[in-house]
Amino acid sequence: MAATGTSGAEPRHQEKSGTSIVVVDLDEPQPSRLVKRLRKGQGKLMTRVERIVADLVEAGTVKSTAQPVVIVVRENPMPSFWSFEEEDD
Repeated sequence: MAATGTSGAEPRHQEKSGTSIVVVDLDEPQPSRLVKRLRKGQGKLMTRVERIVADLVEAGTVKSTAQPVVIVVRENPMPSFWSFEEEDD
């Protein structure tokens, strides 16, 4: 089931211990500045999260009385070992 509207995110459902968990993937990495503002409950990402939650409520995926929880996890970029290759002369 996809979220309606222009949120650009797809919810996925997971069943675990009889409870339903909705995972929303924002598709692309976000700049650290926006992630910091999200942690404070502010900014463009917070607006996007609010819109996604509203879309999920409208679609019936999440109850309107549910308390949304946002967990932000940043992935450390892998070091690029290929950039240190020796050049052939």
